[in-house]
Amino acid sequence: MSKAKELADRARAFEERAATATDRSAREHYREMAAHCRALSIEHREVEQLQKLSRAGFEQLARRSSLPSFQNADRPTFQRAMAVGIALCVAFVAVSFSLRPQAADDRVLVKADRLMRTAGDPSKAR
Repeated sequence: MSKAKELADRARAFEERAATATDRSAREHYREMAAHCRALSIEHREVEQLQKLSRAGFEQLARRSSLPSFQNADRPTFQRAMAVGIALCVAFVAVSFSLRPQAADDRVLVKADRLMRTAGDPSKAR
């Protein structure tokens, strides 16, 4: 038995319970449950019909039913826009990296200067 048929049977059972219920809130609850099961049954039936279609037919139907978007409407333009966006991001990172304040560390220069001044001198005895 398919899931859609099972849900339709459940909806009928809830309708029967609603008809025999003595409490008003229970009757409303059973009717809401029946309506929910009917809606699920319809959805399952539609899904089963879509699955029966060929894979290509299913994809074509899915493309038709999907909302139009920039990505699938005009693919080459989307790719160019993404490339320009990435290039701008890279340029922003490069510029912000090059403009950051440099550390004022001149110890390297002092050490290099001392090495140059003492080059060729015999090492001092300790």
